[in-house]
Amino acid sequence: MKKFGYLFLLMAISLCAQKRNNFNFEVKGNTYTGIGNNYIADGTGTLAGFGLGLSFFVIKNFGIGFDFDKAYGNVKEQSVFGNLHSPQFTSGDIYAFYRHPISERFDAEAFIGSGFNSIVSKSNYSSKDFREGGSSFILGAKALYGISSKKKIYVFASPKFYFLTNFTEMDDSAVQKYYAKPTLFNFSLGLRFYL
Repeated sequence: MKKFGYLFLLMAISLCAQKRNNFNFEVKGNTYTGIGNNYIADGTGTLAGFGLGLSFFVIKNFGIGFDFDKAYGNVKEQSVFGNLHSPQFTSGDIYAFYRHPISERFDAEAFIGSGFNSIVSKSNYSSKDFREGGSSFILGAKALYGISSKKKIYVFASPKFYFLTNFTEMDDSAVQKYYAKPTLFNFSLGLRFYL
């Protein structure tokens, strides 16, 4: 029964988006940098990768979006990050956004959301990958510029903050915060296509 409910919801969203001609998808390049006092900021370099996104308007200038992002990096400080290498950051997000038209070709969006993330790293001492994950609270913005005459293709730039909560438990509260509450700054450049 649950599967039919999800299928019905997906079909309703799809029909609504097609009817209003506002459904779009995005392809983008991403960078992620740890900021503040946490193990990602101190233990890794900037991670870089790609992402895909889907979004649609629900009412007027308000909408819902979904993102999938993947990024790859290097460990710069093993004493902080562990005896690991080649970390891969994966994130799946859902967010609500508000779009504000500024001019004929230029628009701005602000969004808030949440998601799930994981970091998978290679171990120097085991054939199994080391996995950790958690949830995230997301705040961001997006600047869009229409590059086609019919407003079907936009180029965009987007800064975004990820406030992560990793599933980590430590006895010391300061150490717990250092490993369980990292903050990431994400910057994306990409293309949006309206269908």
